[in-house]
Amino acid sequence: MTVDLVRRTMTLTAGEKRHLRGRLEATSTTTGIVGLTERIRCLDASGRTVPVVAASARNHEGSDTVTYATPGHLPLFADLLFTAPADGTYTCVLQGTAYSSLTGSYHLTAVAGKTWLEADDGDRVGAGWWQNPACESADSGGACTYVGTGPARRDAWVFYDDGTPSRRWQAHPDAVSVSAQANLELTTCYHGTASCATAMQAHPRGKNAVVDARFEFIQLGTTGHACRTHSTTARRTVTDDAHHAVGYSFLTGLPVDPACGTRDFLMRIYLKHVSGQTVKVDGVQSGVTSLTNGIAFNNFG
Repeated sequence: MTVDLVRRTMTLTAGEKRHLRGRLEATSTTTGIVGLTERIRCLDASGRTVPVVAASARNHEGSDTVTYATPGHLPLFADLLFTAPADGTYTCVLQGTAYSSLTGSYHLTAVAGKTWLEADDGDRVGAGWWQNPACESADSGGACTYVGTGPARRDAWVFYDDGTPSRRWQAHPDAVSVSAQANLELTTCYHGTASCATAMQAHPRGKNAVVDARFEFIQLGTTGHACRTHSTTARRTVTDDAHHAVGYSFLTGLPVDPACGTRDFLMRIYLKHVSGQTVKVDGVQSGVTSLTNGIAFNNFG
């Protein structure tokens, strides 16, 4: 079941950009596992969805869960760089979807005051958006990127060698610095899951997964190679109960080095399997919904 939680309406001119960030904090009435997906969807004046839809997902592990910052309260974040395709009024909606094979009655509740949708007041001039390729939930066609054991890759570069179209982002001439962020959604591939190709299911449920991720934002030199590399690293554990989990990376206030000779930047995430389950890097579903994405910003002040 999908519910609209928060709405924001904006009147924009063609090409205007807004960064939207949504937070959904949910509690549960059951100790069982319930899937939860958060989406930011923007609609034009006729009610049609304007691509892209940003999403993040994770299983709520039950009302008795004590591993969250607040026991029983699961927070999710999603980010979208929205670009108006034409002059007009747009309504952006924060949505929550719950799903489970549990029998009996249950529901998730969005926590008031801790569930919100933020949007910029002004144009995010020159901001850039990254998203990785199509990767449907069941991956029956084997299009997704996997990192792990067996036939999976041992490591991968998201936005770089995973089929993402190669692109460079150019900082605005007036920007005093730049910032970048990325949301990386991973899914564990235990035996019997409906969320991974069968060949990638190496272990029974309960093995969990550990990966290392390094987010890089690289200023290029005149030869097209790295001149200045900015990065942040994290070791992530994705449990089979959570099954889907998104990691958030941020690099802020990065100087644009004139010695590099260009204002071009490259974004990528290095992902390495450490132990446990193979993981799938979630991508664009149904041609419109992005689960792994990145944004680059100019800072003018």
